[in-house]
Amino acid sequence: MNKAHPKLSSAEQADARLAGLIVLGLLLFLFEAFIPRPLPWLKFGLANVASLIALYWLGWREAIVVSVFRILVGAFFTGNLLTPGFFLSASGGAAALLGMILLKEVGCFSIVAVSICGAILHNLAQLTLAAEWLFSNKVLWHLLPYLMIIGGITGLVIGLFSRELLMRIVDSQPTA
Repeated sequence: MNKAHPKLSSAEQADARLAGLIVLGLLLFLFEAFIPRPLPWLKFGLANVASLIALYWLGWREAIVVSVFRILVGAFFTGNLLTPGFFLSASGGAAALLGMILLKEVGCFSIVAVSICGAILHNLAQLTLAAEWLFSNKVLWHLLPYLMIIGGITGLVIGLFSRELLMRIVDSQPTA
């Protein structure tokens, strides 16, 4: 006998969506932590897909929850909680998310443009923290042009992927 599942309330559906995006963000974060990188400090920002989807699908509050959970829990699972890498990740994530929220709220930027801005702000915040606080070494600022280019490219790729995924999610939603 096949029992039908009870229908979820709208609050339960919202919680399930949020939980799913947190898990997606964590899985992408952990996946990226263990794949080989061309440079030891270079990450592509795959987990930002979950934050972008949360921002555009659920709202800015939920995007903050997704980002905070993936940074904290991801750092815990990788053994980086409260290390310099954690603070670099947290500062970059906070700057990126704030910039993305502001640009999205303006309403005239695409998800791809918002993603590019987020990636560039992430790199800028990390470089600022590294150059001014962690290492107190102004020579690190010579990396700025390279980090902006890398941020633009990775932000573009993550934005395009997020746009495609978001369209599929929205298209798969039942109409009321």
